[in-house]
Amino acid sequence: MTIVATITIPDKFETLSEAKERRALKVRILGKGKRPARKLAAKLDQCRKGQGCGSGACDVCAGRARLNLYRETWPIFAAHSDWTRASVIPAGFLIPVGKLSTVDLKVIVARINKRLERSSLCNRIVIAGIDISLNLQDNEIVGWQLHLYILIQGENTLRLQEAIKAAFPPEPTAPIPHLFSPVNDSSKAVTYLFKNIFNRRSRYTNAKGQARTKDLPLKGSDLRELLPFLDQYPIGARLILRGIRRNGGRLVVIK
Repeated sequence: MTIVATITIPDKFETLSEAKERRALKVRILGKGKRPARKLAAKLDQCRKGQGCGSGACDVCAGRARLNLYRETWPIFAAHSDWTRASVIPAGFLIPVGKLSTVDLKVIVARINKRLERSSLCNRIVIAGIDISLNLQDNEIVGWQLHLYILIQGENTLRLQEAIKAAFPPEPTAPIPHLFSPVNDSSKAVTYLFKNIFNRRSRYTNAKGQARTKDLPLKGSDLRELLPFLDQYPIGARLILRGIRRNGGRLVVIK
């Protein structure tokens, strides 16, 4: 007899009410902005079950997509035991405040895919997401930083780490541009790939001369720049898949 595992909601995954609360807060903040922001506020406010807005700025639609991704990738993680998580801050992905609207996310994704294709990682399964933070240094804004969370098939070896570093040279302003760890919980790792909670990442030096980083909420003006940018793209636009493809409602490994 074949035993089929039941795929449930990951532990500590956000509830629908939490996602709705965050979206409602964004609606209020956008409603205080100029006409494009107010238009987006109305779009998010009209999002309903069965008639989702599909906006990259919508917490409810993004949460649903993240949950679907978890369910689609579960068989792939189950079939391949060794995975590495890489947090990467690449050079050339730092955007000045006020210029986020000039960024073409499709071009960014194509650039990332090209780097992976030309690297020694080209034959590995890769599931990656693009995250965004507003970085500050000693209370001075540095800019919008696009960075990568990469789940890659294979053990967390020095060889794999060096391959990722070669494919993605570091952002000069980043204290730790590359961070690696083995994936012990695939559910947490995969649902983190394109989360919809964004922060100010404030770096400073404490009284002992030690470098520290603190995550703070984005201000209203920050969200009024970020959310319209995200709204230009479908939810999955910040997701990168290599070595796997969609086959109907599931993901399959490309052999």
